Amino acid sequence: MPSYGVSHEGGRLRRVLVHHPGKELELANLNPRIHHFDQPVDANSFRADHRTLMETLTQLGVEVIDVGTIIKDDPDFAEAQLSCPNLVFTRDSSTMTNAGPIVMRMGLPSRRAETPIIEAAYERLDIPSGLRLEEPETFEGGGFALIEGRAAVAGLCSRTTQGALDAIRKFLFERGIIDTFIVLNVPPDDIHIDGDFAELPGKTAIVHRPSLDYSPAVFHARGKTWSASFVDWLKDEGWDLLTITDRERLDMAANFLAVDSDVAVHYTGNPRVMGEVRERGIDVIQIPGEEMRKGNGGVHCMTCPIKRV
Repeated sequence: MPSYGVSHEGGRLRRVLVHHPGKELELANLNPRIHHFDQPVDANSFRADHRTLMETLTQLGVEVIDVGTIIKDDPDFAEAQLSCPNLVFTRDSSTMTNAGPIVMRMGLPSRRAETPIIEAAYERLDIPSGLRLEEPETFEGGGFALIEGRAAVAGLCSRTTQGALDAIRKFLFERGIIDTFIVLNVPPDDIHIDGDFAELPGKTAIVHRPSLDYSPAVFHARGKTWSASFVDWLKDEGWDLLTITDRERLDMAANFLAVDSDVAVHYTGNPRVMGEVRERGIDVIQIPGEEMRKGNGGVHCMTCPIKRV
């Protein structure tokens, strides 16, 4: 059985790539804005909360693979890590498919040093390369999701080039991974779609309608392209939709990590959303996230699944 492969976000999580942050958090504190942090963080509290995330996933039977541990014996990569305070958000630098990882060239210039580190991690894990985005194209993994029904969803935003989406669409179709590729034209202040949409087990979706209905989505199938509402398409495909408010969106209510058919992980907070998810038979394990929120990332952002079944 392959040691990698993801077909959709609601599958059972077996292996996940994370990066437990080290001294690089101090770099973010020197200039939070350039690294897209809301404010300086308490580095010790941040690391403690991230350790809780890793331990929680391990207790749930997930193999947790730490980038820093993989590369620590290579002095060049270990040193490069110290210039990457956003490396903790492993969702963005790559995304896994059944044909190997898509390695990103990220839209935020300060994050582009992460790419060779992630590539080195995959090489050490003996995971063959899938697609690598090249200059001038840019895209980030928080703007992408493979979802149930052999479909992929990607957000077109200020950090995304159309050329990157075209390359990813071609790769996924040529490798026979999907039948439908959906481009979401998101509002100008959006960066990643995982603040607006998330797949949970049982073909359940968290949706922020004002963002997803901002502009018609563009659907690509083999030999056919059309525009329509993504939310309406989800309804037509039989998805159970849980709608979040503007306030809940700002509190990262959509930023779930599905672990099993009846388990997901999230930060503390958002009691209404968590209650509705639990009513659907999904146990939500909530971990502290007040410090990690300051980096503008949630549980979903800090985890890159590399094996789901």
